[in-house]
Amino acid sequence: MLSNVFPASPKGHRDPRLVARKMTLLQAPHMKPLTEFARRIADERKVDVPLFDPASGGVNAKVLLLLESPGPASAKSASGLISLDNDDQTAVNGFTALKEAGLSRQACLNWNIVPWYLKGHSPTPAELRAAVPYLVELLRILKDLKAVVVLGTPAGTGWNLSGRGYGLKVFNAPHPSPQSINRDRATRWPQLVEAFRQAAAAIA
Repeated sequence: MLSNVFPASPKGHRDPRLVARKMTLLQAPHMKPLTEFARRIADERKVDVPLFDPASGGVNAKVLLLLESPGPASAKSASGLISLDNDDQTAVNGFTALKEAGLSRQACLNWNIVPWYLKGHSPTPAELRAAVPYLVELLRILKDLKAVVVLGTPAGTGWNLSGRGYGLKVFNAPHPSPQSINRDRATRWPQLVEAFRQAAAAIA
């Protein structure tokens, strides 16, 4: 069934049938603990929290791709998922860079340092502190995790606040948003791909 949720090109969530197939997998063994985790955050904080992507490694992931906060393409009115298949350029950049680096999506899990929507602003120090316990809990769930790719400054700040002492290999890279990458594409794109390549080598 999982073979039906790996599109060959970016923006796969433009096809609502793909999103519908993914939704049927939210209670699959590799996804159920993560689905329950995300829904509990939403209940505790009274916020909207997009769900983890069933096309990822789920609880078996070896690499965590840690971003900043959810974007509009992951809203309930769109896919409702944190995914490289979302219909936005950040997801396109992540999809393309991961493929270029040779890092398997099935080895990865996408998430955000602040897992709820922030209405168009970067995380404040207070929001990062509020989110850190959830990151720590996620790391406990991901028992096969070997590496973390920290994407952008807010994710890096949140990672530092989490304590960092988890015996994981950590690679820093620019955020894959077009605003970040296009600032200096000749430098920042290779940095993004190289971080993914190093993560692939770390789990080989």
